[in-house]
Amino acid sequence: MAFKFWDAAELLAEKPDARYYFILSARATGKTYSVVRQSTKDNYNDLGMFAYIRRHDEDIKTKNLQELFGAQDIAEITNDKYNKISFWHGFFYYEKWETNKDTKKYERVERNPKPCGVALAINTWERSKGQDIGAAYGGFKNIIFDEVITGVNYLPDEFQKFKNIISSLVRQRTDQDTKIWMLANPLSRWCPYFRELGIDKKMIETPGKRYEIKYPDTDMTTIFEYIGNLNAAEAEKSKVFETFFAFPNSKSKSKAITEGFWELDDSCHLPSGVYKDSVLKKEVFLYYGESWIRGQIMRYNETGVYFIVWSPSRAPKKGEYYFILNAVPDRYAIVGVRTGHPYAELINRIAQTNQIYYSDNTTADIYHGFIKEANRIVR
Repeated sequence: MAFKFWDAAELLAEKPDARYYFILSARATGKTYSVVRQSTKDNYNDLGMFAYIRRHDEDIKTKNLQELFGAQDIAEITNDKYNKISFWHGFFYYEKWETNKDTKKYERVERNPKPCGVALAINTWERSKGQDIGAAYGGFKNIIFDEVITGVNYLPDEFQKFKNIISSLVRQRTDQDTKIWMLANPLSRWCPYFRELGIDKKMIETPGKRYEIKYPDTDMTTIFEYIGNLNAAEAEKSKVFETFFAFPNSKSKSKAITEGFWELDDSCHLPSGVYKDSVLKKEVFLYYGESWIRGQIMRYNETGVYFIVWSPSRAPKKGEYYFILNAVPDRYAIVGVRTGHPYAELINRIAQTNQIYYSDNTTADIYHGFIKEANRIVR
């Protein structure tokens, strides 16, 4: 069975004039491979260097990047002049390797002294910047930010740090057609880059869609593409899901593998019997990621233990209590209910006992995203 893979060249042929390309897909769709290949071709054709960006410096260590080009046919791209790209002291270099006739060992016989690319980490950029990296090597044609979405934590003010890197790399070269690639797996629906780039919740609902985002009073464009599984028909025919991933308690995470849906953690669900034997005490609402959810503060009759159940909701009505994480110039704030409000304190006490339950995994993802952001920015 011949599998299909996503192709950056096809997207560029159809949408050549965008500045940012945000590609969201399940694993093994070929997005990193294809963008790296396109970047290598562009560099070898003297269009400029490439920059490979990750969030943390441990992700750009030599042992992690030596194989970034392992699957690429460098000999084909360079017309047999080189057959490998190596990573050394923060830069990528073309190399020629051959088997030594005497020792029979595979050895490097040539390295191009001019780097073709550089690797950078957002968390260490502020203390390592200073020089114009691309000045001596023709600027940057492609900038690749891999693993944009994380299921853990983002850096403080990460989007601003990312823009600072872009600014330092492109300098004043507005005439150079630099492409900025943002590659991500569907680990969490709530990503700060979505809000900043204008990617709304409708765009991330269904795989297999492409959107063109324009910004007022500028010529800048972002292409957002949610790929999904390019081999869904083949997977269905081969019964991969039923054969390997039909686990009843983790179907949503299995679909992340087979269909490209969101890889949301399986959340803790409340047994229906416990809910029926409990009393509703309070209700609060929470807004995050363009969605409302409702928290029912319950007390279990048999033990008197308090717990919370979060579920999808409408917007609250006048007089109902709500939490909302709201962006305002240069800062964030929780408004609607102060952090010192009795309801907030009650929710915190319940959270410390781990008595929090969710109606579904998407609701849990919203709640966890809110808590991570609130803990980071509220002092």
